[in-house]
Amino acid sequence: MNCWEILGLEPTSDKKKVKQAYAAKLKTINVDEEPLAFQKLKEAFDSAIFLTGTIIESNRPTESISSLEEKVQEDELQAVFVENETVEPESKPQDDLVQEEAIADNESTQVQKTQQGNAVEIFNQELAAIYEGMAFFSDVEKWTLLFSNELEWSIDEHNEIKHVMQHFLLTNYRVLSRTIIDYIGSIFDFDALVKDYRSGDYFCYTWTEIKNVPNFFFDHYSEIPKEERLTYFTNRYNLFQLLEDSIPDQTTWIESLDLCRMLTTNDVDVVNLQISFLLLTDFRMEQEATINHFTTLLETAKSLRANRTSEFFSIYYEWIKNEGSANAVLIFDKSEIAIPTVTINLLMGYVYFRLNRHSSVKEYWGGLAKKVPSLFRADELAMLDLMETVTVPQKKKKSAGQYVWLIFVLIIAFVKIGGVISRSNERNTSIETSDIQNMFSEERELYKNVINKLSDLKESDNLYDQFLYYFYIDREDEDRVNFIEQNLVGQAKEMAENITISQLPEVTIESRYDFQASPDNVSDYGFVTALTLLEDDDPFIILQEDEDDRISNVFGEGWEVLPEDQFDALWANIQVRPMMSQKFFVVYYLLSDERKENLKANPEYSTENIKKLLEKNSSMAIAEEFESGTWQISQDEENKLYTIINDENGEHQFILSYDDYGRLEHIYGDKWEKLDDEKRKLIHANAEEKIDVY
Repeated sequence: MNCWEILGLEPTSDKKKVKQAYAAKLKTINVDEEPLAFQKLKEAFDSAIFLTGTIIESNRPTESISSLEEKVQEDELQAVFVENETVEPESKPQDDLVQEEAIADNESTQVQKTQQGNAVEIFNQELAAIYEGMAFFSDVEKWTLLFSNELEWSIDEHNEIKHVMQHFLLTNYRVLSRTIIDYIGSIFDFDALVKDYRSGDYFCYTWTEIKNVPNFFFDHYSEIPKEERLTYFTNRYNLFQLLEDSIPDQTTWIESLDLCRMLTTNDVDVVNLQISFLLLTDFRMEQEATINHFTTLLETAKSLRANRTSEFFSIYYEWIKNEGSANAVLIFDKSEIAIPTVTINLLMGYVYFRLNRHSSVKEYWGGLAKKVPSLFRADELAMLDLMETVTVPQKKKKSAGQYVWLIFVLIIAFVKIGGVISRSNERNTSIETSDIQNMFSEERELYKNVINKLSDLKESDNLYDQFLYYFYIDREDEDRVNFIEQNLVGQAKEMAENITISQLPEVTIESRYDFQASPDNVSDYGFVTALTLLEDDDPFIILQEDEDDRISNVFGEGWEVLPEDQFDALWANIQVRPMMSQKFFVVYYLLSDERKENLKANPEYSTENIKKLLEKNSSMAIAEEFESGTWQISQDEENKLYTIINDENGEHQFILSYDDYGRLEHIYGDKWEKLDDEKRKLIHANAEEKIDVY
């Protein structure tokens, strides 16, 4: 059954009708005793609400609408929606079939004429068909067909369709393959939105998260009941996020895992997530039970599908057993695997720990050790403590001849030591010669592989990508001189021309997914971009740009070092986004009994006028009616961003607006600021779907 059948409703663009139908059906269900029925009804409601945005009702003749509905329901729904189901058609004479096809073609032509070339309407109907088919997760052909008429769209039509797809991605990115997201992103150049600091567009701030979804497979969707597919893939994404965000307790993990396994046990990505969780409990693989469970799961994953994630686990296991090299683990391309960051950090950190690579151990284990110190042993924590207290200056890279000479000296030293110490003690307390050779060869090989993998940063349209490449990835590239001349000015150019590259701090970046760029427009600084390693809380550099989009200053170690309080304040301001300012207002003000303290600790989320207003109303009672409230994105006639805050009953209570820096600029509501009635009605009318997470 599709969502309309479950709701007992004809397809409509009227969200109010959908909500009424949902409320009526909900009364017939005992939520506690019939959780599955409730879940199906809720999914039908969510799907219908989305589809209301794709259905455009007009004043076309009833006959045309009827003809279109018949065409969609009888032809497209069977041909597109259920293409994986075997349907035995009635046997008919060939002449009848030809006649029916001619009639269908004629009806289709008439429908297209009545639509009068409205590309947006046609696109919405085709998108609705793809969505209802529940086979859109990773099939590129379905999407290429949808955009086949892109060159015929007008500028206005292109912009409208772009907005439709932004909304679609915000709602469905958790159930889309990375290939599909990349393809849609390339059609509309969503990467360029990251540069649009002034837009205040919510999608602009979430696109990075959307395009970095786990690299999951979706080809087995046909094994899952059609009405359960969205739920399944959403649960799988949530299972990944459980590990990505932290190390979950056993009970929470098993409950989330069971939600996936109750529908299918043939998902290789879920099996690999089980391996990821297993290694969190014993990443050294010292327990027999861990090894047995690991090998069983790994064989299951390989039997289901050949995949890069299983390859990485195999290589790590071979290294653990001393049958493979550390280099194979280090240079493996992890951008293609579906492993949570916490697991990658644990495994990579352990390899570097065994190689005595102190700085790299800190890169991978530093953040984890602060959050979950119980994961590590005393000697492992001691290595991290050593890095905190001892600063080892970076030395210039040695030539091949120097490496050979160093190895020769070390070999002689070990021979002499062997004459005094027994072989068994030597193996337990000294670094073997083969390990030393591996360390040097692996380091050089790793360096070359990283440069090759990240060479696209050099060609990127983003200035921060290029800067990162020239100063932190390939420190020997001769094109750096031209880059500095063309793209740096003022103090940044002066520092870049005089800096000793080898003295810049080492930053471990093996994939373009190892760091995050946070561009923003900041008061007193203008356009800035902070570059932060994913495992770190603070950026390692912040780039400042002038009005001509050239880098005018660089803040960070090795560049201009701001006083700690100024750097922290700048980083805090960069993180200010409209949605963060909104969260501050609802969670840390309306629902808090420590308002004055929160205002003092977080001055970056509001303008001076709003600070005074917040202080003035700080004695008001805690607004508990917003505990289970919702919010909505909206805009005015000039496309300025607003958010509407609703109470637990869904009633509009506040309208928030933001300045160019993402700070609260106005708070409209009873006993707050007043808004013109016409403007208020327009903002309410333009409101998008309600969201229940702040």
